[in-house]
Amino acid sequence: MLLLPVYLVTISVAARHPRQLLSTLRGNLPFALLVALPFLSTLWSVSPSITLRRSIGLALSILLAYVVATRFTPRQFLLIVVAVLGTSMVCSLLFAVLAPQMAYMPVGHELRGVFNHKNVLGWNAAICILATANLLVDRTANLRGLATVLLIASFCCLLLSGSSTALVVSAASGFFTLVYTLLRRSRGATRIVLILIAAQVALVGLMSIKVLVELLAEGVGKDPSLTGRVPLWALVDQNILQRPLLGHGYQAFWTQGNGEAWEIWTKLAWIAPHAHNGFRDWMLSCGIIGTIPLLTVLWRVLARGAWLHWHRPQEGWLWLNVLICVFIVMNLTESLLLVQNSFLFIIFAAAVLMVSAGQGRPRA
Repeated sequence: MLLLPVYLVTISVAARHPRQLLSTLRGNLPFALLVALPFLSTLWSVSPSITLRRSIGLALSILLAYVVATRFTPRQFLLIVVAVLGTSMVCSLLFAVLAPQMAYMPVGHELRGVFNHKNVLGWNAAICILATANLLVDRTANLRGLATVLLIASFCCLLLSGSSTALVVSAASGFFTLVYTLLRRSRGATRIVLILIAAQVALVGLMSIKVLVELLAEGVGKDPSLTGRVPLWALVDQNILQRPLLGHGYQAFWTQGNGEAWEIWTKLAWIAPHAHNGFRDWMLSCGIIGTIPLLTVLWRVLARGAWLHWHRPQEGWLWLNVLICVFIVMNLTESLLLVQNSFLFIIFAAAVLMVSAGQGRPRA
């Protein structure tokens, strides 16, 4: 109900500019297919009513992303994200001082601030660090003082949250920023070599993510199983193979009425709310027919984003490219991909649509 006013405004704005919406849809048909698939999955879902309800939430979330992508430039979008997340970071620190009994986790005493969990604070802090750092070096914005304060607040929230995923995301932000910066400055064969090196590093990281996260967790004194994620992934993979083509229906697997979910919960002695991996959860939802358009969307947006950064860097495409990359990394240990009513997924979807359209200025 709290989100209803937001979506009503979104629908009214989208209704006033139907041509822009249709143009953006035609420009990225695989992404439009990702919106349609959850609705189609109600036909084979293990819980059709839940799938339908959550599909509507996903469609409204993506509609909001469409509105943002068609009405703002990358630099304006950056200011919006900084305003929202920067305020949340400052409020979280104030909350820690004024109401520490509510601002910290009941077990472990990590900071969660104004969010419901420490990991959520950590994710948002990592994205806020990326956004405020880009605002800090943006000479056209002339907001370096504010960006510095918000950057410090974001770092404090990141460290106090104790989120391993958020630390990985922050490190990935630095890596991808360096890669895109070097690509922009390179020419000819040097650029090709850098692309190949970056692709190989990313591929090795993806293929060995399980080993890397275990080593990282042990290095910072965390549970090597990443709080049960590693054994959870093994069980989830088995269930993906049971319905590899169509999946179990959009977000229908992790429901009380699904016996296969209960088998996992019983074996782990832990009621996992999701697979803690966005790509695995999407496979559980829509199988191979959903994974193909998803990978197509990601490949196209990465290629298009790199082209825009090379040829039109003054428009602020760097931070959108890095945002898309770190969101992909984030979903290796968390499930935020194609999730309804999620602020982080909405800004990711807006970035994807903005890059796909190649927008450099607001549309009339």
